[in-house]
Amino acid sequence: MFPHTHQDDWLDSALRLQPGKPELTSAQEAEARRFAEAYMQEQLSTEPVHEQEAEALLRQAYQVAGLAPPQHIQWVDSPLQLVAVLTPLLGQAKAMGSLRASIEADVWHSVRARVRTNITASITASVVQSVRASVVASLRANAKASLWRTVRASITANVGPSSWHLDSESIQAYFNAPLLALYQFFDVYLAPNDLHALARFNQLVSGYVLGSEAAVMVRRPSVLSLDAEGRLHSATDRCMEYHDGWGFYCWHGVRMPEQVILAPERLSREDFLSEPNVEVRRVIQERMGSRFVTEVGGQVIESSPRGTLYEVRLPEDDPERVARYVQVQDAESSRQYFLRVPPTIQTAAEAVAWSFELSGEDYHPAQET
Repeated sequence: MFPHTHQDDWLDSALRLQPGKPELTSAQEAEARRFAEAYMQEQLSTEPVHEQEAEALLRQAYQVAGLAPPQHIQWVDSPLQLVAVLTPLLGQAKAMGSLRASIEADVWHSVRARVRTNITASITASVVQSVRASVVASLRANAKASLWRTVRASITANVGPSSWHLDSESIQAYFNAPLLALYQFFDVYLAPNDLHALARFNQLVSGYVLGSEAAVMVRRPSVLSLDAEGRLHSATDRCMEYHDGWGFYCWHGVRMPEQVILAPERLSREDFLSEPNVEVRRVIQERMGSRFVTEVGGQVIESSPRGTLYEVRLPEDDPERVARYVQVQDAESSRQYFLRVPPTIQTAAEAVAWSFELSGEDYHPAQET
């Protein structure tokens, strides 16, 4: 949890933003990055939250926007449940109008404009830009794009195209996080602002639909696994799973069939050739490992003491049309393995040299294998 005032005793005065200062100090820049990392970790946490605290923060956000809090607040366990709860209401004009009377327009457009004006009046625009760069850039924008793409695809696979963007609203807390983190930083290091309650509430949920009469919130997932670049990824299990058991698999941000992640040893030539998605096909190649070339009928292009160069014909819709692999032997373990090389490479020697980022003429190993 983040404190909501810059006046707390814990904060070093040297880290506070000062009116009139044209730029951040190196210590303030470092603190902004540290803050962003901590904010991100909380936003992406799968730990259970105190739901009464989240509801109280939501009511505060309504009050800030000058609206009466919703009479009914409902929690659901997954994006799929959100779609199930709200889809029947989309055909009812009165309920539709109620749900469309979202407080977000008031908070984001009026309250945010007021907050932004106050901040700009207190410190220079260059400081605002510097903080934005330090905080927002540290929040791993790739995770935002990956979540959007894969959750929408997964919901559509279960229930078909959904109306009124319910699929994206079910995870919109992750989309709102970078901007809310920016204002939360100013709330802590400059002066309290009116977006504090919404920023903190946003960290405690996965997504939400907020109306004038009702609010529906999606609980945090029970599993959320990312790679080093912030993309949804797991090599052994679901990358995202909710408390009702719904979830999906990803490989570095690309949604995958279950078998590609859980049973790569069972992947076959038919799996590869019948897969319509080029990105998924490339992951299937990677997951099949050294048996891929023989499974799909690779043809020998050239063989030499340095290895054997194979060519694999790819499906017609693949932009590369062919893939080439060099089979080499590890000098220490004697294990045979395949390396994918550019399709323009003509010999095994050239392929091995390429793997060491050398040209064929420049590659002179001390020991041939």
